[in-house]
Amino acid sequence: MLFIKLSRQQVAAYSYACTKLQTILNKMSMTRKTLEKIAAASFNKPFARCVYLFASESLQFENEIHAQIDSFNCKELNGDIKDTDEKTNSVFLTKDMELICSYLEESYIKSYRQLLKDKYLSNSLKSLINNQLQAILSSLAQLRLFNEVKTLVN
Repeated sequence: MLFIKLSRQQVAAYSYACTKLQTILNKMSMTRKTLEKIAAASFNKPFARCVYLFASESLQFENEIHAQIDSFNCKELNGDIKDTDEKTNSVFLTKDMELICSYLEESYIKSYRQLLKDKYLSNSLKSLINNQLQAILSSLAQLRLFNEVKTLVN
C-alpha cells in the first residue's frame, strides 16, 4: 500500500475545493428536485420530458461533482439539502419554459461562472466545471428551442 503525505497547503486547497463543490452540489440538487416536481405536476408530456431530460443531465453532473469530492477524501460537509423555497415554488406555478430557463441560468450558470473565476481552484477542477457549463448552456438552448417550436406550432 502506498501512503502519500500531503502538505498543509495541499490539505487547505482540497478542503477549500470541497467546500466550494459541496455548496454548488447542494444548489444543484435543490434545483433538480424542483425541476422534477415541475415535470411531475405537468400534464403536457413533451414539456415534462424536456424538463426531466434536463434534470437527469443535472443528476449526472451532481454525480461527477460528488465523485470529485470523494476523490479529495473530504468528509460530508453540508449533507442537509433544504427543500425548495416559496420563491422557487411561486415562479413555476405557470409552467412557463422561459421562467424555468431564467431560474436555471440563475441556479447553474451563475454558480458555475463563479467557480471558474475562483483563482484558488485547480485547473483540472475548472476543466470539469467548464465542461459541465458548456453542456448546461447547450441544454438551456434546447429548452428555449422547445419553447419556440411549441409556440410556432400553436
